Amino acid sequence: MLLLAFDTSTRQSSIALCSDDTVFYEYTWNTGGNHSVELLENMQRLLAACGRSFQELDGIAVATGPGSFNGARVAVATAKALAFSLQKPLIGVGTLDLLAFQQQQWRGVICAVLEAGRTELYSACFRAAWVQDKQGNLIPQLERISDYFLLPVDELGQRVQELLAENEVLAPALFCGEIKSATRQRLYAQLQAKAVFLPALRTTRHASALAALALPRLLAGKIEDPLTLEPFYMRRPSITKSTRKRPLLGGLEVAESEQQQRDTQQTEREEGALRH
Repeated sequence: MLLLAFDTSTRQSSIALCSDDTVFYEYTWNTGGNHSVELLENMQRLLAACGRSFQELDGIAVATGPGSFNGARVAVATAKALAFSLQKPLIGVGTLDLLAFQQQQWRGVICAVLEAGRTELYSACFRAAWVQDKQGNLIPQLERISDYFLLPVDELGQRVQELLAENEVLAPALFCGEIKSATRQRLYAQLQAKAVFLPALRTTRHASALAALALPRLLAGKIEDPLTLEPFYMRRPSITKSTRKRPLLGGLEVAESEQQQRDTQQTEREEGALRH
């Protein structure tokens, strides 16, 4: 089974071509803000390097966010277009789930975190376990034990303290993801020995891990509808009116107001005529 997996949730992006047991090609890079251009270019480069075509794919896996609004939108739109045009199964995976999945060796609570701006964090907490199948293979199981959060730093620290107490976990919570130094310092000041942090390079998201998370869902038939899959934003994009267009918009609003006044006056005259 051949799976194309890609993640452009943040400036750090990754793409991979995998089968059930082989990574044929994987490329991870810092895309800046050029998600739409670089994603398609790297897809074509990946397939050419492997001597494969889009038609040979058995499925498509995409990280759905949260993260950068543009990054999540580009990834999901590309995945939907490919799945629809090629008639291939589509699997969407949350970016926080992917972060936690890559740290599945940790026996305590795993707190996946991404900076959301405005001094807030995207986050969710997980527990990982290993299950042995009938052939003796260890199968990773990831359980989310919290909601998906969009919280200020201090509030997240409080939620993690509560989760550790509720789950009677003695080990500290492992924080992983793209976390600024100032955020790490504030969380550690609040949690102290109840928190540990991975170095930034150890939390780099890899599309091969996305493929490993998506493949069991694909085999189980747990696929997405390309027409309804949406990016997982967790917050509406901030859209402001262009300063160049405001005078025009203002003029339009004035014109609409004047038209409403004329309509009201006309209606009053008509009602008066009917009464007489």
